[in-house]
Amino acid sequence: MNNMRSFLLLVLSLLTGCEATSELRGCAGGWIEFMCNYSTTTGQNQSFVIESPHLIIEDRSKGWDGRFHLYNDTKNEKVKLLVIKQLSVKDAWKYSCKPDTRQTYSVKVNLTDGKNGCQEPFNQTAYRTAKTTIICDYPENKDKSRLKFFCKDTNGICEEILSTESSKSLNKRFTLTSTKRGFNISISNVSSDDAGVYWCGLKSNDKYHRAARKKIQLEVQGITNFTRSSTVGQNISYWCKYQTNNPPTDKFICKGEDPSICQHLVSTTQPNMDNGKFSMKDDTGKRNITITVRNLTTDDTGTYWCGAETTDKGRSNLFFNRLLMTVVPPSTPEPPPVPTTQSTTAPAQSHVPPSTPEPPPVPTTQSHGWLQAVKIVIICLPVLLMLRVLISVLMKKCLRP
Repeated sequence: MNNMRSFLLLVLSLLTGCEATSELRGCAGGWIEFMCNYSTTTGQNQSFVIESPHLIIEDRSKGWDGRFHLYNDTKNEKVKLLVIKQLSVKDAWKYSCKPDTRQTYSVKVNLTDGKNGCQEPFNQTAYRTAKTTIICDYPENKDKSRLKFFCKDTNGICEEILSTESSKSLNKRFTLTSTKRGFNISISNVSSDDAGVYWCGLKSNDKYHRAARKKIQLEVQGITNFTRSSTVGQNISYWCKYQTNNPPTDKFICKGEDPSICQHLVSTTQPNMDNGKFSMKDDTGKRNITITVRNLTTDDTGTYWCGAETTDKGRSNLFFNRLLMTVVPPSTPEPPPVPTTQSTTAPAQSHVPPSTPEPPPVPTTQSHGWLQAVKIVIICLPVLLMLRVLISVLMKKCLRP
């Protein structure tokens, strides 16, 4: 309802030639952007004048004029956008957009200090193929209901990536997560193309104007990677070497895919640099840290970072290497086959083997004797017949005269 009311007031003011005023609070060193409406698309070719008590900018071709940039909105042919960069106290005035018509639209710019939501620039380092999280906080309670946005500066224009205005919380590799103080933006699988200047900001109540609140300079670097594969129950040690002209005093080990928000496990500030599970030994002469992990479990699988705390509140922590560790259960040898005794009863099987002919019955003792007698007769009978023939022949010879 409030959005519709703002829209109707804007339309009414444009139709009647009245001045529509909206307050937009900017931050020193930041930028504001507000839009000027045309009544028709022909206004794109008209002269365009930006007025304040100390400044008049006339634009017939879009481009920069010092800290001021007037350009056409690619999404709406009836809109021109004015960006004022590097805001200072002298920019806290009332600005009016005046096309060649009677329509006028004004915006008040009030600078706020750090206590009222403006934040110091922040330099954040991300690492290729890893994940990083940018924190956008809005400490003012009165800003909780305001629409918030996140954008990347491209050739002087901050192109919006995500905002709380839309229900969409994912844009390619960028994810928006709301927090009690504002929102976080996480970037997955960081690449060199992600380096650059980003801004967290607020939109005016009518959604037409934007003001930057925090500048983030994102630098992308490579990092030394190690991989280890270990077995449950083992202890492992690995090394982390830090090459820097000013060796940091507070080093730490943390676990997580995202080093900017990873969970610290042990640090050089702890007594004996040992928490029972993880321990560190810092050789400041060789600039080398030895990390030991005891009694590994499968829960220890993950990504570990070796880094150092920074004393500069305007800069992220420094990291030296990344360990990708995998912990697997111990391999167990297969047991030897258990010997079994043959049984006259075959074990039950789910698969029925093909039928085979039954063996002949085993002969008994009586039938065995009878067969022996038959064999003797068969063998002796021919011999007896031959003897009979021989005797007959001899007898005939003897009886001859």
